[in-house]
Amino acid sequence: MFSFAKILIRRIKDKFVFYSPSMAQEDAKQRWQRLQDDIGAFEYEEQCFHYPFENGASVIHWADVNRIVGYKLDLMTTDEICLELHIGDRAVRFSESTPGWYQFLDRLQVVFPTIPRGWDLDIIQPPMATNYTFLYERGGSRLPRKYNFQGSIRPIPFAKVCEAFEKEGWVLRSGQYIDQMDASNSWSDINLVKDNKGVVLMGRIAFRPGAAEAIDRVLYATGGKFKYEFYGEDKEVLWQKRWP
Repeated sequence: MFSFAKILIRRIKDKFVFYSPSMAQEDAKQRWQRLQDDIGAFEYEEQCFHYPFENGASVIHWADVNRIVGYKLDLMTTDEICLELHIGDRAVRFSESTPGWYQFLDRLQVVFPTIPRGWDLDIIQPPMATNYTFLYERGGSRLPRKYNFQGSIRPIPFAKVCEAFEKEGWVLRSGQYIDQMDASNSWSDINLVKDNKGVVLMGRIAFRPGAAEAIDRVLYATGGKFKYEFYGEDKEVLWQKRWP
């Protein structure tokens, strides 16, 4: 028999129901699975989805989505992960409180496979920040699956390099360790790592017109010495630069 110290008590409809820890864990798993399976008010078709917005039901065609943005709202006692779909000159917003949220994320991942997996977890850090992140932009080149960019800049302080990326429009978020930051936008995802000589850069960049020039603007702004290389799928060097 379970001791009272190990029994969880939940009151439902004025009746007390007794749960052992194992029963409570199983109940939590079932509730989590229901959240995962809940389709909410969404109705999906191959080319579009339907959703009853406050101003009336609307059909959104996947092909009309030109940008997807993720961010976090600070609600004081908790955070709320949000997602905006930009269609023409309007935007529609969903959040993790929207019934059917997890199924919607799964569907987006299928339709827009370049959306980084796990973005809704990565966006949690740093705390007390919106962490506005571009997840998809139509017309932009696709991010490669593997790292295709590496470089370094010396002897510039880590904070100054981060500041240069931020001023040029990159979204910065904390990396896995204290001496790392991730800089990203709709066509790049770069890991900035502090070392004893400066900063090492590694990441994925869509090698599209203007990509090298955008990187140059950031690195020139730091005033340091830098070098970098872009690689193709077969590890061939597509572009390289060293300054001075």
